[in-house]
Amino acid sequence: MEFNATLKSKRGGILTFDAESDIKLPPYYKNAVDGLYRANITILDPRGITSDQRGYIYGLLNDISEYTGYPLEVVKDFMKGEFCTNVKTEWETFSLGYNQISIYDAGQFIEYIIEWCFQNEVPFRHQQYFVGSEHTRMLFLYLKYRKCFISGDKGDVAHFEPVGMGRNRKKIDHSKHRFMCLRRDYHIEQHTIGLEAFCEKYKIIPIKLTPQQVKEFGIGKEILDEQYIYKKEY
Repeated sequence: MEFNATLKSKRGGILTFDAESDIKLPPYYKNAVDGLYRANITILDPRGITSDQRGYIYGLLNDISEYTGYPLEVVKDFMKGEFCTNVKTEWETFSLGYNQISIYDAGQFIEYIIEWCFQNEVPFRHQQYFVGSEHTRMLFLYLKYRKCFISGDKGDVAHFEPVGMGRNRKKIDHSKHRFMCLRRDYHIEQHTIGLEAFCEKYKIIPIKLTPQQVKEFGIGKEILDEQYIYKKEY
C-alpha cells in the first residue's frame, strides 16, 4: 500500500511522518512483530528546477532535434508527452519554467530522456551538459547501455579496482567492485595519469552495483581487465 506523508522530524535512525490522510491498516499489520514489515521511502525535494537541470534538458533535446531533424519545440512536446504517458501517468503536461516543476521531477525527466536516447541510438553532442559527479544516477544508465562516461560513445565495462590476472571471473563477486564504462582511448589515459587524476579531470565517479544490478546489466560477460588493456595497448 502507498500513502503520502510529510516528514516532521528525524532523531538518529528514527523518522517521524505526518500522514496526509487517515491510514487504515489491515488487522495483520497492527499485530505484526517489530521489523516484520518494511517500507520504501522516497523523500521529495520541494525545491524547483535548477538552472543546471534546465541546461541538461535543453542540451538533450537539442541532441534529439539535431539527430532526427525535428524542430526543438516539436521534440520538447514529444518528450514531455512520452514522460507523462510512461512515468507521470497522472499528469497531462507540465512546464519547465522555474518553480513550475520540482527538482526531483526534473531529475526524473532528465533520466527518462537519457535512457530514451540510449534506446534509440541518439548520439550526444552536448555531453558536458549532463555528465558530472553530482549526477551519479545517470552513470548507471551509461553503464547499463555500455556508453562511455565521458564521450557517450560505445564503451567497455571495466573494474575500477583491478581484479588480478588469472582469476576466474565467474567466481568474482562483482557487487564488491566499482565500475566505469570508458572508450578505449580514455581507458589508456586513465592508466597514464592515474585513477585519482583521471576521475578529477573528467569529474566522474566509478559506481558500485547491487547483486541484482550486476545481473540486470550483464556484468561479468565482457568486462575488460585493467592489466590486460594496459599490456595489450603497450
